[in-house]
Amino acid sequence: MSDEKFVLTQRGYEQIKQQLAELEDEAKNERAILGDSLNDKAGGDDDDADVAVEFDSRRRKERMDEKIGHLRYILDRAEIYEDPDPERVNTGERVTLWDFEAHEEFQLDVVSSAEITARTNVGPGVEDASDNSPIGKALLGKRIGDIVEIETPNGVNRYTVRHIEPIPFD
Repeated sequence: MSDEKFVLTQRGYEQIKQQLAELEDEAKNERAILGDSLNDKAGGDDDDADVAVEFDSRRRKERMDEKIGHLRYILDRAEIYEDPDPERVNTGERVTLWDFEAHEEFQLDVVSSAEITARTNVGPGVEDASDNSPIGKALLGKRIGDIVEIETPNGVNRYTVRHIEPIPFD
C-alpha cells in the first residue's frame, strides 16, 4: 500500500467530501437508469435507442466510478494543513502580489496539487496556484515585502508579496 499523503486545506478537504457525496448520488442515479435499461432488454425490448442509452449510461457510470475512486483515495490519505508560520507563505494561504510589469495587484490561493486536480477551489476572482507549480514553489516561505522572480518561457516575471492570509473557508 502506498504511503502517499495529500496535504489539503480544511476548505479543500470539505469540498472534496462534498464533491464525492454529489458524485456518489449521481452514480446511484446512473445505476438506476442502467438497471431500467437492462430490465427493458430482459422484457424483449431491444431497439437501437435502448442500446445507445445503455452504452452511454455505462460510460458515464465508469467515469463517475473512476472519479469516486480517485476522490476516496485522496481523502483516505489526506492530512489537513495547519499553518506553522503565519508570517510566511504556506499551502492554504491567499497571497496578494504586486505585478511589477502589469502595475497591478492580484491574488493567488496557494493550494496542494491534489486540490488543483480535484478542482476544489474554483471560484471567481482568485486564481489557484499549486504548491508544486513554479509560482507556488517560489512563493512558499516568502514574507510580506519579499520579491519573487518566476522564470517563464516569455522571460522573468517579478512580484512582491503584499499580504498573506488564510484562504477564507466559505
